[in-house]
Amino acid sequence: MLLILAGVALFGLPKLTIQNQLTAFFPSATTSDQAVLLQTLKNSLSDQARTSPLMVSIRLPKQMEISKMTRFSEDLRASLLTETAIESVQNQSPSLAKWNKAPLRGYRYLLSDFELEALPENIETLWQAWQLGVVLDKSAALSDPSQQWGGYLGQSHIQGSPSSHNGIWVSTNSSDKTHSLLMLMTFKPGHQMQGLETIKTVLSEKISDLLGNDQAQQVVLKLSNAAWIGQQAKKEIQQEIKWLSVLATLFILGFLLWAFRNVYWVLLSFIPLVAATLISTVTVNVIFGSVEALTLALGVVLIGVTVDYPIHAFAAYRKNRLFGMDAWPIIRLGGITSLVGFLCLLFLDIKGIQQMGVFASMGILIALLMTRLILWQLHQREPSVALVDITPNSTKAIESTAKFEWKLWLPLMFLIGWVLWMKPIAWQDDLANLSPVPPKLLQQDGALRQQFQQTEASQFLVIQAGSIEALLQQQEALQLSLAELRKQGMVSGTLTLANWLPSQALQKKRQQALPEKQAVINVLQQTDTPLKLKYFGGFLEEISRSQSLEPLTLDTFKPLALDWQQALLPLLVSESEKGVTGKILLQGVTDTAAIAQWAQPHSLLYFNQRHLVADLVSELRHQLLWVIAVLLLVFWVFLSVQRRNISQAWQILMPVVTGVSLTLVTLIVLGQQVTIFHLLASLLVIAIGLDYSLFGHRARDLNNSLHSVNIALLTTVLSFGFLLLTEIPILIAIGQTLVIGVLWIYGLTRLQNRV
Repeated sequence: MLLILAGVALFGLPKLTIQNQLTAFFPSATTSDQAVLLQTLKNSLSDQARTSPLMVSIRLPKQMEISKMTRFSEDLRASLLTETAIESVQNQSPSLAKWNKAPLRGYRYLLSDFELEALPENIETLWQAWQLGVVLDKSAALSDPSQQWGGYLGQSHIQGSPSSHNGIWVSTNSSDKTHSLLMLMTFKPGHQMQGLETIKTVLSEKISDLLGNDQAQQVVLKLSNAAWIGQQAKKEIQQEIKWLSVLATLFILGFLLWAFRNVYWVLLSFIPLVAATLISTVTVNVIFGSVEALTLALGVVLIGVTVDYPIHAFAAYRKNRLFGMDAWPIIRLGGITSLVGFLCLLFLDIKGIQQMGVFASMGILIALLMTRLILWQLHQREPSVALVDITPNSTKAIESTAKFEWKLWLPLMFLIGWVLWMKPIAWQDDLANLSPVPPKLLQQDGALRQQFQQTEASQFLVIQAGSIEALLQQQEALQLSLAELRKQGMVSGTLTLANWLPSQALQKKRQQALPEKQAVINVLQQTDTPLKLKYFGGFLEEISRSQSLEPLTLDTFKPLALDWQQALLPLLVSESEKGVTGKILLQGVTDTAAIAQWAQPHSLLYFNQRHLVADLVSELRHQLLWVIAVLLLVFWVFLSVQRRNISQAWQILMPVVTGVSLTLVTLIVLGQQVTIFHLLASLLVIAIGLDYSLFGHRARDLNNSLHSVNIALLTTVLSFGFLLLTEIPILIAIGQTLVIGVLWIYGLTRLQNRV
């Protein structure tokens, strides 16, 4: 068997693919609109992770002069550009001179309206600026006296620019008087993962080379974007799981050595755990093609479940060899019912939850098989058999217990109902509080976005169309209505693809409206400024050339797009076999309800990422509550058939049902908001608690049956208690639920059975 496990590890683990996708845990859409929004969410998260530039903040020593900082920024930028994975490094806003050289400028008369009547006034304004000395690029100004290009840039750029010193991005912290250099970095196609893996090391090395080791040690680096957060979150979850697993294993190992005083048994008790975790991980990877990081977190959780099976077997076997074999049917019954429970998760059409179901059910099955194999192995030996009292308890004790249980359950049910009536469950469905990303990464990302003045594209309006041309025409028809939204203060800014790329119909209309060369000459000759006709040769040539340009399409626009356009373009439009989906980005939304109401008559879908995720999580919560209810019903039917006694099945389940209910009540009393991960952990509480109740019920008839439960309880509290030491909200929720739940069920089991 060990050779088989080694083979699974050798051939399965190298092919293991771990992902950290929040969308894997979203329920399927129930309406066509929700399907569009859900697909939009998945695309948005994917596009942000793939295309958003990496934000870099470099806090330098206090004693460093700001003039030296700006020079250092330029030196660092030049040094970074020598790296093979890095495409660009931006440490300052592009100058107008750079934008004036952009190839897209040649299409300015197709990208915005040209009004010949306003030309004299525009030239007068240009001459006044010329006299004041603020016209830096005179050639560009004369070739575009109507400021078509400047107007286009103004309507295109929705986001602000970071603060700067001498043009270089520098952020100042007013509280501690420190300065931070800011940079935006992009990686070459196909190099993003490699670049993210090594960028922090590369930055540290470059900074050390430029500043020296002493000053470099005082530098604080902060990085963030969607891809960086995902990568770091996956690393931190894996690291948390690793050290928590090691710590919990060591504590459990020490405790079992003390309890069994037999090294051989202790080592054997960990074989089901190792086998269950290994085979479950490989199985999930084979079936789904990858393993979610949250699913892998169940590797820690299974410590508290699969270790229980050999503990129950060894604790009984330690007392008496026959007594140990007699415990196997109870272990098998508890394991099979738990297995059935986790298989119920497969009926939820949610990939992440299905992975958890496969992982847990396969783990329990393997743990049961390994435990039985170990018991068989022990029976091949001739252990010393201890003599213990295995006589049945008296009938009087059993009868008194049956009378006592109603005095226990009725007050508890009343207490649970009263608490829920006075203080209903506070469900937490908010994305920010459910994210598997550690809070410090989210806080750092928020701080950097504020420094870079970059807002998340988490609220927008969705338009569906049959083609890019149809989409652009629809967006153009909405421009007046969007302007009214801004005027009313419902949003501070909007951005559509049509702001950057007019429809071909509009471009052709503008071409046809461009005046003939002689008409422009006539107007130029009538202007009353020293800027005479001879200075506007380039302007006249551009007007004439624009009349014969081929209108831009999305494909021809993409390579000409400016840097910020290329960064945001994937967020504005996505194409599929079913058509085109366009987005109208919203900035500074003040009234989400009003926006949603405004969108309906315009045939738009309002996408609010936070609200959408909350709705999806709420739907998942209802599904999990139904799963728990169905699971308990299945357990009751299964036990009723197996025991041939409906009343006895109810007595076994009563501590479990009441214990889970009291766990939720305890969380409420402690002021804890309940999440879907508390509900997922409740499934584990039911699986573990069922074993406790089965052995507790057995203890009514046979002394010493609860000895293994005492050991299992302490190992469970130890293993799950360590989850409370992490900063990851999901693991904390699992730890809280398991520790509180098993303690309640253990206490109720002893009270009901008077053992």
